[in-house]
Amino acid sequence: MPLDQVNLGFTAERPEIPVDLARTLLGVVRQRLGLDIAWLSSFHDGMQVIEVLDGAADALDVSPGQRSRLSESYCVRVIDGRLPAVIPDTAANQITAALPITSVANIGAYVGVPVLSQSGAMVGMVCVASQQAKPYLADDDLRVVKQVADLIGTLVDTPPRGADPTAEQRKAIRRVVCDHDFEVVFQALYDAETGRVVGVEALSRFPCEPFQPDAFFTQAALLGLDVELETAIVRRVLSLIPQLPADVFVSMNISPAAALAVPWSDLLAQIDPARLVLEITEHDAVPDYGALDEVLEPCRARGMRLAVDDVGAGFASFSHVLELAPEFVKIDQSIIRHIDVDDARRRLARAIAEFAGQIGAAVVAEGVETQGELDAVAAAGIPLAQGYHLGRPQPHGHGFAPGPTAVGAEPTPTTVDLLGERPFELALAHSPIGMAVVGLDGTFLRTNRALRSMLGYSRRTLAGMTFQEITHPDDLDKDLALVNDCLTGRRRSYRMDKRYIAADGHVVWCALTAVLVHATRDRPLCFVSQIVDVTADRLREAELARRAATDPLTAIANRSAGWGRLEDLDASGAGYGVLFCDIERFKSVNDRCGHHAGDHLLVEVAARLLAAVDDDDLVARWGGDEFLVITDTVDDAGLARLAERITAQLERAPITLPDGTDTRIALTIGYAAHRPGDGRGIDAVLDDADQAMYDQRRSASLPT
Repeated sequence: MPLDQVNLGFTAERPEIPVDLARTLLGVVRQRLGLDIAWLSSFHDGMQVIEVLDGAADALDVSPGQRSRLSESYCVRVIDGRLPAVIPDTAANQITAALPITSVANIGAYVGVPVLSQSGAMVGMVCVASQQAKPYLADDDLRVVKQVADLIGTLVDTPPRGADPTAEQRKAIRRVVCDHDFEVVFQALYDAETGRVVGVEALSRFPCEPFQPDAFFTQAALLGLDVELETAIVRRVLSLIPQLPADVFVSMNISPAAALAVPWSDLLAQIDPARLVLEITEHDAVPDYGALDEVLEPCRARGMRLAVDDVGAGFASFSHVLELAPEFVKIDQSIIRHIDVDDARRRLARAIAEFAGQIGAAVVAEGVETQGELDAVAAAGIPLAQGYHLGRPQPHGHGFAPGPTAVGAEPTPTTVDLLGERPFELALAHSPIGMAVVGLDGTFLRTNRALRSMLGYSRRTLAGMTFQEITHPDDLDKDLALVNDCLTGRRRSYRMDKRYIAADGHVVWCALTAVLVHATRDRPLCFVSQIVDVTADRLREAELARRAATDPLTAIANRSAGWGRLEDLDASGAGYGVLFCDIERFKSVNDRCGHHAGDHLLVEVAARLLAAVDDDDLVARWGGDEFLVITDTVDDAGLARLAERITAQLERAPITLPDGTDTRIALTIGYAAHRPGDGRGIDAVLDDADQAMYDQRRSASLPT
């Protein structure tokens, strides 16, 4: 079918949407995100069909009209929560890294948002992707894609009433149940205070419409297949428990009807029942608690525990708690949502936690989506939490334990796993100091808000840069040498003070601590850097050093600073010259006009000396009315010319004293030089210059 005839209503009976409009919208979102390609797909009978595409079609293996199985796609995993809608780096996400479509289509970064029709039916997906990873992708980019998906959704209608849109869907559901064609994933439950994983919840995912688990179970129940499906899922979960970490429990949802039908004695024979927690769902009524207790009591006697799910969502959940006396009470996400800003929700959650404590049950907060909610959960005395903010559902082979490898083969390293990701994520995102994950080539793989605020770069800008590009040139060689020491095994970490170039060009002094992270077999993987802004400390230190080296009256270098310069020059073996300058008849000015006038005179002489010398020369107040000029000139002719410039500068105009009178000032200047290899020390050079000054004064006083 020609592209301009594609019907974006997805069936012949639905109104067409202009392809040009859809392509324009896709082009806008693609360019806004800086990705290679964007497309609009539709869903049909478990297949995804590419309807409209914008961008470089050859960049990825995607083309208009292309069909692929939804079960193998990113889309279905975004819909059911296994994947986030924004994946900046598919290689860094364990699920996408393992999916064949990632390598087949050469996907490096991905953003996907479902398209909902006016009636709320899920009809397709807006996807944006690129070959290269894009670490800068964030929630702001997701909002842009959602706006486009929503706009397209308003132009799509549901099927006419006369059609039967669920016939194929029912057939697909029957096949899933018959063939046990579903996937089990696990979502971690965390200790809200420490971030330690204490358990995992088993969740089922399905390869065909309606995709969302709740909706799928509802459709299966309408077909009379719900208990059969749940029993199959229980068998699958129990078979996976031995492959999960031994120190975590495994919970799973089950309806009261399925709990009564499952052959527990047979299934529990293969596992330790103490590791299993059954979550009795609130949505189905329990016609006979006595019968349910009779079935579950032998299992509980062997160690299996119960949880009541969705507590607070309805009155029936509290009946479950009272009748079942569970070991866990899970507070519904409707109460946890916005708990950090809603006092009523906080009070209700705290009341449920107190009630649970009285009956000896542990409390779990479901649906934690933000750091604020997690903080509020911990403050409410709720010990356990789960939700997308803490970790998404993942297959059992991702993050729980290393998978089998061939003898002598090196396992593929994973930088983030289900059991270790959250504490690091919290440290990175919420640390008050700058943090970054840096690649071995210096690229910024991840940065936190504190670092970006410190240096003034956006997430996107830093993602396209290396630390070399923003390091002050004078510090780069030392930094690279320390990095090389780490990569060659001479050290595991290093610390240095260095300067970064901020986005506006100013220099930021930072204390950098970098630790090399290793993968399996001690192979270098990346650096984790902590970066503390010490600019204020440096400025204070510089100011203290300046004051210690500055004459407080004239604001030029003092004797200590002058002596330090001479020592540096002497240690380097370089030659140097010195000029002793003494103000003639200075005492008479003090006696006649007062010390205030004398101070004014010293300040003006210092300023004129600075104006006469070169930028590299140092002028220091040596004491009283004596000044010392230190220069790299070592020949007598050059020193004589410098003395003449100083004299001319002093004699160019009289100095006006505070009382308004003008006075002319002359300097007596003596000079000497240390030349490389002449064997003279600093004292000898200064003595020679001092003697030359007195010789000059004596000769000037002799009668002519």
